[in-house]
Amino acid sequence: MVNNFASLDDIARFNTTAFFDQLFVVCNKKNEHQSTSSFNYSGFDISTEFLSDSEFDEVITLLGLLHTPIEIFQNETDFLDYVIHNTKSLKKVLVYNSAQSGIGPGRKSLVPAFCNMKRIPYTGSNAYVVSLCRHKYHVNKLLSFAGHQVPLSWLYDENGWLEGPPEINKKVIVKPIYESASIGIDDHSVFFYTAKSDEEIFKKHKELKQPILVQEFITGYEVEYPFLCFRGYPIPLLPIGISLDNENQAMGNNILTYEKVYFDKYRFYDFSSNTQTDTRIARDAAHAVRILGLNGLCRVDFRVSENGEPYITDVSANPHFVTHSSVHFAIKQMGFDVDFIPRSIVASANFLGLV
Repeated sequence: MVNNFASLDDIARFNTTAFFDQLFVVCNKKNEHQSTSSFNYSGFDISTEFLSDSEFDEVITLLGLLHTPIEIFQNETDFLDYVIHNTKSLKKVLVYNSAQSGIGPGRKSLVPAFCNMKRIPYTGSNAYVVSLCRHKYHVNKLLSFAGHQVPLSWLYDENGWLEGPPEINKKVIVKPIYESASIGIDDHSVFFYTAKSDEEIFKKHKELKQPILVQEFITGYEVEYPFLCFRGYPIPLLPIGISLDNENQAMGNNILTYEKVYFDKYRFYDFSSNTQTDTRIARDAAHAVRILGLNGLCRVDFRVSENGEPYITDVSANPHFVTHSSVHFAIKQMGFDVDFIPRSIVASANFLGLV
């Protein structure tokens, strides 16, 4: 098939049922994953990345708008076992995956890797890209090499500093390198670096059982930019700002901590009113999507300084699209019906090419 999508309106008119007659959904629910407790970090529950009962129901309801039979698997093991022992043809099955059991950078890549081996169409990016985008330091260095403006970053692992520490009195934010949903980030994660900071960074490394990213902190705005990407062709939605209250759009020195994300203590707003900055982040985000090889629904995250300078801070190969998400907010702001979300996810899978 050839990519004929020139605009979001083309996607909205796309006939999804012409290519798939069944949808397999592989995703984790918080209350179904008690077994993951052995992977939790002190003070941070990784199940915050899983779907609550209401979010799970919302995802299934949205995907149900495609009017295609749905088979649900609540973990990767059940899905793999079903496919391995299945005797029916899966040629017209599409797999939507958001499951990520376990820990480490590759925990979300098992299903796309398995589907690729079995030649089963699936949504989103391939296994390599999914794993790459979980490693914040690698993404930072790749985008920097490609000419993007990113915060200065340092890596601390079991051997200490990879290329030396930050300069003294540099304002930094400390993040676990493989996580999302602000896991591992609290009110003490932003500070001015001193020689004594190494003790706390070492503790964080031990607590979270992974390398630590120490990154230059950008005071200003928090922006998420969702994209739809079809065989390397990125189509932007809207840049969505994140704020902690109704009075100020700028985050200033504030951050999204684990607690704020877990309890949805933040709101969204349309950041595109800042025309000059919007044009630049649209260009930067689209180029980053292509550099990293993202496919389908994805997202590029920024901190925008108070003088309008955008810095790419993170990317997501599989962002949430439930009601309280920047993806859902962008779709509503653009005037599309909610069935645009599952329609776009399926449309991108048809053009994936199973690389």
